[in-house]
Amino acid sequence: MDTDSQMPRVDDGSADADAPIRDALQRLGLLTDEEVARVESHQAERNLDFDQAALELGFIGPDELDRAREQLINSLALQGDHRHDVSSEIVVLSDPGSARAEAIRLLRTQIIAQHIKPGRRALTLIAPVEGAGCSYLAANLAAALSQIGTKTLLIDANMRSPRIDAIFGIAPDAPGLSTYLSLQVARPERVVNANVLPNLSVMTAGPAAARPQELLSSSRFRDGMNMLLREYDIALFDTPPANASADALTVAAAVGHTLIVARRNNTFVSDIATLADQLRSARCAIIGSVLSEF
Repeated sequence: MDTDSQMPRVDDGSADADAPIRDALQRLGLLTDEEVARVESHQAERNLDFDQAALELGFIGPDELDRAREQLINSLALQGDHRHDVSSEIVVLSDPGSARAEAIRLLRTQIIAQHIKPGRRALTLIAPVEGAGCSYLAANLAAALSQIGTKTLLIDANMRSPRIDAIFGIAPDAPGLSTYLSLQVARPERVVNANVLPNLSVMTAGPAAARPQELLSSSRFRDGMNMLLREYDIALFDTPPANASADALTVAAAVGHTLIVARRNNTFVSDIATLADQLRSARCAIIGSVLSEF
């Protein structure tokens, strides 16, 4: 793989991506025009995100920033017209005392310590082969993070055989990632299902689309994800098996950080090693791997 020709990675935002949270803070009366100008100056000087610069200057506090984020998410997102009950597969809700739920909470602790606290806002979950339980883990990890107040976005980037919609009771033909990437809506927030659970928003894969690989390789995918990452503490990307298509590696290369998912008696060590080599060639950092027995 020619890594020099890799598409630029999704980052934590840009000047354009700062506009929504800046405008939300102003709409709530939390920043004046003069304060906005001072924040932008401090932001450029210190190379900070707009919200972090406002916090550092003391113009807003964490609670006020949360209010602005919540208003922004709710004002633009889908409001639940396509939702049904959440599946019992979300064991951190349906069976919180089980060994499965405890294992997921332990993984949550590690993700917070190793990924979120250092300031990283995106993580791809990728399995070498089908049947490793990637969607199951992504959904449960997202739910577990939301349970402790982490503002979480779960994105189903598996546009070939999506499962996140079924797990969270969202209609399979509801607007989602494919809707945004195929130019049917202008902004990615328009296809986010806000507050599927408290502190958890979900973007499904959306209706079936031709050539998912081309859509995921587009600058529209990178730009849209940059906008979304600014408004959440963490965004988790579920992907199709790496051996089935190039989609998962495309997403992982764009996001820049990956958790490898394997299952005992399903995934060969050689499959994991091959995937790890592919991710390293794509200059994607592997933060760890999970071997599931469930």
